[in-house]
Amino acid sequence: MQTESQIKKPDSRLKTAGMTEGIPAGMTEGIPAGMTEGELFIPFAFSGAERRVFARKEKLTPSEWAEQRRIVTMGAHRGPWRNSISPHLAHIMDTWALPHVREVIICKSSQTGGTESQFNCAAYAMERDPSVMLFVAPRETDARKTSSDRIIPMLNDSPRLRELLSPNPDDTASRRIKLNNGAIVYMAWSNSTSALASFPVKYIFFDEVDKYPPFIGKETDPITLGEKRARTFRYTHKIFKVSTPTREDGTIWKAYNKADVIYKYHVPCPKCGATQIMKFGQLKWPEAAAQEEIKREGAARYACEHCPAEWTDTDRDIAIHNGEWQTEKGRHIKRPRSVAYHLPSFISPDVSLSEIVSVYLQSKNDKAKLIDFYNDYLAEPFIELHSDRKENLILALRDERPRGLVPQESAGITAAIDTQQRGFYYEIRSWGYGAELESWQIREGFVETFDALYQMLFEDTYKNIHGEKQIIDIGLIDSGGGATGYGISRTAEVYDFCRRNPGIYPLKGLQRMTQPYRTSQLDYYPGTSKAIPGGLKLYLINTTYFKDCLARKLGIAPADPGAWHLHSEATEEYARQLCVEYKNEKGVWDCPRNKPNHFWDVATYGLAACEIIGLKFWEKPAETNPKPVSVETIKRKRRRW
Repeated sequence: MQTESQIKKPDSRLKTAGMTEGIPAGMTEGIPAGMTEGELFIPFAFSGAERRVFARKEKLTPSEWAEQRRIVTMGAHRGPWRNSISPHLAHIMDTWALPHVREVIICKSSQTGGTESQFNCAAYAMERDPSVMLFVAPRETDARKTSSDRIIPMLNDSPRLRELLSPNPDDTASRRIKLNNGAIVYMAWSNSTSALASFPVKYIFFDEVDKYPPFIGKETDPITLGEKRARTFRYTHKIFKVSTPTREDGTIWKAYNKADVIYKYHVPCPKCGATQIMKFGQLKWPEAAAQEEIKREGAARYACEHCPAEWTDTDRDIAIHNGEWQTEKGRHIKRPRSVAYHLPSFISPDVSLSEIVSVYLQSKNDKAKLIDFYNDYLAEPFIELHSDRKENLILALRDERPRGLVPQESAGITAAIDTQQRGFYYEIRSWGYGAELESWQIREGFVETFDALYQMLFEDTYKNIHGEKQIIDIGLIDSGGGATGYGISRTAEVYDFCRRNPGIYPLKGLQRMTQPYRTSQLDYYPGTSKAIPGGLKLYLINTTYFKDCLARKLGIAPADPGAWHLHSEATEEYARQLCVEYKNEKGVWDCPRNKPNHFWDVATYGLAACEIIGLKFWEKPAETNPKPVSVETIKRKRRRW
């Protein structure tokens, strides 16, 4: 054993030997100030990679991080990632990073950026939270292509991510990528049990899940098997599912509808500023043009729901840029675990309006193409409709009257209103004498406010060809509509409107009732103990009964008694909405998801209004030219109802 005198003292020439690189100020001759010559000192310095690991992370959301550090290597938008190109993706990526969110679901059409948002979130986690992540593709070839053509080039071409690559070529393979900060990326495919069930994973990215097989061998489905890998990270894991929907019972559609919160993208009209969800029913194009001409010449336009403006593709792109995600479901949930988004082709700047119309026209007589149109453009599963009504037959009910003119045969006038969060769909209809209840459309449309509704009901005049004025006998307004954007109950607003305007009554539709309608006394505002001054009468109507009546009436020829006449300016959209609903196998009227049926509803309410006032029992006056009914007479009738 060495004695203390035999232990070699530190060499004061360490500095000159080149071993003191990185020694802080205050050291002399390789020995820090305050240390004696007998104490051992070994100088060292952190490497660049180590300093990056220990450095405090800059506070960035995934969308901010992607714009600063992601390089896109494929597609039409190569180069630095720009949120302005796909503004609808920023909210999705930032939601994925929220600490309480465990799952994000995107139900999408092609070219809407769903897969790119996955790559951005994965790259964000690679640098900010190095852990184990798993990408699952439908097939092995898809998994290898995703790795070799998308992920590895993304790492190589993005300077910040390139620093994470290991110098060992074995760490950058098509099935496994190991980064020098500890992150590991595994590639798997949906029909491989071993690839999906062999190790714990914190981040899982499922791509095109509707193309997965329903089962893997005799075990379970690929999604369930993959999700089990996240059990170890019970409170911190994140799962990202993306797919184009195929079937109503498909994986992505079921996951989408089961999510705690569902978001829809609302865009403002570049002309009037009113926000709306883009729908196929608002697309307009020259009826006589062939589908090739429409696509080549860009003839399709999008009609704003709130003003006469028709958007070009440029207008649509401006609307998308200024759009925002709004909660469709789960508004009351503050910390959702699963969040879903719907991405139809309307909100993609890479898909023109004319392309959407062109594909639709091609699909009219080809069921396979129609299914593809629903899946790949509307981002909806195709559902076989069973409606017996056709749009052209509805439009054949138009007569020569201009909009707003009351027919000479009119016995009474009803107003029917369908309440929405952002306004009201309405129809004013005139009815003839007798049990046939022949009727004539006077006016229909959409208004945004109660003031506009009041003007339409009480201030605007309705005259026949002789200039004789008629007053609306009764109005029914749907009491639903949820809450307004300010959190105020729409139902309470409807009750107040009816209370202030006698002759207008709230209604609630029920599918099953033993009679066509009944009344219920309302004494309190919904969900509160606040009394309604004077109370209010609510009409509960049997929607199945009145929709059956409406379906029969729409089949009556215009020249026959009891026909459902339309004025000469009735639109294709009105006819389309009267053809949407169908009776399902349970005998219940059903409406396909995202198919507007507002005018079908108001037509139903109009028939209910006739039943309530007993209009079919009204006697026709004996005079050849009867005098117009006075306001006092109308008020006396309303008091009886």
